[in-house]
Amino acid sequence: MVRIHLALFTLISAVGLARVAAADPPAITWGSDPVKPNETVVLLGGGFDRGVAELGKLPNTPARRPAEATALTVDRWQPIAPLQSGPACVKFVVPAERELGVYACRFHSAEAVSNTILLNAPDPWWLQGDLGESASPGGSLRVFGKCLVLDPLTPPLVALTAEKGAGKATESGTVLQLKPREACAYALRIELPKDLACGTYRVAVHNGFGGDRAWSAAGRLVVAVGPAWKTDVFNVKDFGADPGKALLAALAKAGANGGGTVYLPRGRYPVRDRLVIPNNTVLQGESTELVSLYWPDFDKPPPELVAGVNFGLQSLSLYCQNYSIVVGGSDQSDGMFLRRVRIRADGYFMMADPNGKFRNRRGTAEWNQCGDAVRLRGKNFEVTDCDIYASGRAIFSFFAHAGVIARNRIHYGRRGYGVENADRLIFEDNRIVGASPLALGNDISTFYRAYCRNIWFARNHIEEVFGGDRETMTLDAAGGATGGTPVSVDGLALTLAKEPVYRTYAPKPLADWRGAAVMIVQGKGAVQYRLATRHQGPVVEVDRPWVIAPDRDSQIQIGPFRGHNLFIGNTITDGGAFQLYAAAHDSILAENRGVRMDGFSVWGLNPHGWGLQPSWFCQFLDNEIVEGNGYGAVASSFGTVGFDESGARPGPLVRGAIFRRNRCDNNASIAIRGLTADVLVEHCALRRCDRGIVVQPSTDGVLLRENTFDDVAQPIVDEGHRALVK
Repeated sequence: MVRIHLALFTLISAVGLARVAAADPPAITWGSDPVKPNETVVLLGGGFDRGVAELGKLPNTPARRPAEATALTVDRWQPIAPLQSGPACVKFVVPAERELGVYACRFHSAEAVSNTILLNAPDPWWLQGDLGESASPGGSLRVFGKCLVLDPLTPPLVALTAEKGAGKATESGTVLQLKPREACAYALRIELPKDLACGTYRVAVHNGFGGDRAWSAAGRLVVAVGPAWKTDVFNVKDFGADPGKALLAALAKAGANGGGTVYLPRGRYPVRDRLVIPNNTVLQGESTELVSLYWPDFDKPPPELVAGVNFGLQSLSLYCQNYSIVVGGSDQSDGMFLRRVRIRADGYFMMADPNGKFRNRRGTAEWNQCGDAVRLRGKNFEVTDCDIYASGRAIFSFFAHAGVIARNRIHYGRRGYGVENADRLIFEDNRIVGASPLALGNDISTFYRAYCRNIWFARNHIEEVFGGDRETMTLDAAGGATGGTPVSVDGLALTLAKEPVYRTYAPKPLADWRGAAVMIVQGKGAVQYRLATRHQGPVVEVDRPWVIAPDRDSQIQIGPFRGHNLFIGNTITDGGAFQLYAAAHDSILAENRGVRMDGFSVWGLNPHGWGLQPSWFCQFLDNEIVEGNGYGAVASSFGTVGFDESGARPGPLVRGAIFRRNRCDNNASIAIRGLTADVLVEHCALRRCDRGIVVQPSTDGVLLRENTFDDVAQPIVDEGHRALVK
């Protein structure tokens, strides 16, 4: 890498200027934030061969109301010499004397100036209301993203601007400003007024810095009254003395009524077969401790023990032995919920050995004969305050969107949770414990579809994972299609030389690519992605224009979008890796804590001959490993892995990874490995270990800045001399 200084820039020869002017002008495709004074900014793009970055700060005037267009005003443009520079990546430090705020950033090369980007402006990724896809008057709104709070002492604001049709009481264009009840850098929770008119609102977010120019659009929110399920109550005791028959009779009555609440007073209720809950019906127990439903030990259990479309379970317990799925929704489910439900689902109840007899009873032959305790489908679902013990998998979100899984206690035999093809999922404050020496890991996956995105995974405790690959969280099953070189680019349409075949783990190639990441992996415009909105044959349309358009020498890859995912404040004890296992973009791991686990990492892969699966722009901020011993000889680490199964070495597979303010104690380390480039490791603290930061020769453009070492035998191991140390 070439180090460029400001003094050198001012003395560039006329020959050099002519060469720069003839080249493509500089352009910034990505800049790393959040960033504070005396922290490094990583810029990716092109045309950075010669020149300097320039930084200006937006005025910290009070935020008034969101505006459609506001002129950019900065205090001054300050040229800053890069610490590390190359044609496609520049790293420079925000001067320590600079005030914290929203910064404008551009790159100046001779007479050419790049586009300007904002750093530290709020970057909201998605919205979620108390109803899931919408919010109710008097309900709540949550906003997720990054830079939503810059300084805990400076409260953020959320503005709702009414659109046409937002109720008689609200004129179009009316702006309502609200202060969040809860706020951190990555999430806001806002209580909505009870008298808020129903309708559609544009949502904007401000973090208290940068004046009116720093409002950021967060999307549209629909405010509506929630589904009005009937309130009629059917007490099971009123339907006869036999509790099992009375339960079925009460459910039938609720179904004929078009819904209602089937109330179960204290007691035990036997169920002999599949229990179908009618639409818009809640099965409500007197309390979790006082009401239990139980099933016989089936030789061949029904597909679900409790099934329905739009239904709820509340304040009761479910007991079963052999099962396929305990509680299951459908693709049409809208508003399914479980609240304060206890599930005891053990296919090996009172068994001595798997597939062995004990007192004339036999356990299931294989663990996977017991499926999911809860299988979620559809949208706008909720599983809260439940207590689940499952011999198979506890919770599986399967093509389910806009839901909440929160405050649950989960003990499991094989898998604790699985998330397949989610969009807008809140998964928080759960305790997930492996209850078997064979308890496997957990995954957020794209086995069958093109994305798994917008996931808030926060404050969960994951413990005792010793089986299989032991992943405490992993992105899995990437798939993809090699797009080759583009024939033409026309606005949002990208025409490829031939129609790609998108392969996944599903039986047939994926036909619907909408939501997939369309990536420029090599050549002009590299390290950019856009989301596919439509495709037909070799033509793919994307959601927004390219900053640097690809040309005929560029290489296109289409793969699942597993981005805009936030993993915040989790604790992992006695488990395997917590990892972004390829095809991860724009995701953040922050404030997590690891104890005797394999570490936190981001991967880029080229497996199965399905094409490149890179990971770009992933950040690891303020995490800690407090006990770096994994299991036996395994040591815990933060780091990157770029692995090409084919051996073709297609170039970096992990780029733009940021490791900042992470703490490694007691044998933990940081390892930058494999096909990795343009990485920053800054302000990390390493203590009591043999090797501190390891940089493999296969990497490029690694900057190690102001890291500290205490009782570390080899602070930096850089055999290939690939890192710049500051």
